[in-house]
Amino acid sequence: MAVLPSLATVADLATLLGRTFTPEQEAQAQALLDQASAVVRAYVRQDITKATTTDTFTMRRVDPILHRCAGAVTLPQRPVVEITTVLVDGTETQDWWQDGNELLLRSWAWDQPPAAHRPPQVTVTYTHGWDPVPADIQAIVMQAANRVLVNPSGVRSETVGGESVTYLIPAVGEYLGVLLSRTEQKVLDRYRRTAASVNLRSR
Repeated sequence: MAVLPSLATVADLATLLGRTFTPEQEAQAQALLDQASAVVRAYVRQDITKATTTDTFTMRRVDPILHRCAGAVTLPQRPVVEITTVLVDGTETQDWWQDGNELLLRSWAWDQPPAAHRPPQVTVTYTHGWDPVPADIQAIVMQAANRVLVNPSGVRSETVGGESVTYLIPAVGEYLGVLLSRTEQKVLDRYRRTAASVNLRSR
């Protein structure tokens, strides 16, 4: 599987902070942006960046009267930009249409028992994601990385010799590190995938 790029660049972070990084700081900032990008992707269950993927799914039955088709597949990566090819059980077909992230197959002969216990397998090549990355996602990635960049120790509050120090730890007492605050999670919820098709393999 290809390594996904960071959702924000070191140059983006430097501009946000109004500073110039040394080579060592650039390397640290890149590592933190990579980690923050991975955390955001794990939370929303999306690749986010624009890419083309070939996945195989199990077709599901739908109401033929309501949906006017024989079966459907929900493509997990959003937004779906373009569907290039569709194969059902290895045979390419043009008898389909797209509705958002739903692939609807107009007609397909479902096997009779006992083969009916093996639903059709649908292989889809499609382009998905954003280019450029949405600004709110970029901002959250940079915020999460910067929290560690400016406060690597993660202390919240302590008093030493009459001096008080406050750290960036939430009220619950957990150290954020390259993690997401509840406010950031709420912003990301609009991008989050809450359900998925059965994905057999990706290539």
